[in-house]
Amino acid sequence: EFISAFERLANLGTRAGVEGGRYRVRTPLIALGKADIIRRGLELGLDYGLTHSCYDPSADGRPCAACDSCMLRAKGFREAGVPDPLLLR
Repeated sequence: EFISAFERLANLGTRAGVEGGRYRVRTPLIALGKADIIRRGLELGLDYGLTHSCYDPSADGRPCAACDSCMLRAKGFREAGVPDPLLLR
């Protein structure tokens, strides 16, 4: 529901949308769990050491390992059976 509402907003609130152009929001990962997304990223060669999820990182960029985002990320890596490269630094 949110995605379709955002798509309508983009089409109503932008010049391109008003002039007949159409925005379409694509969400290829929306039905996947974190572990599935991590596995798919690895299949595509994604370097997860370059990604960041933490809401409250340290000054040097290390994740706090306590916020909701860190907990979801850790669970995803654990379920995918691979180490989180951010925690290996």
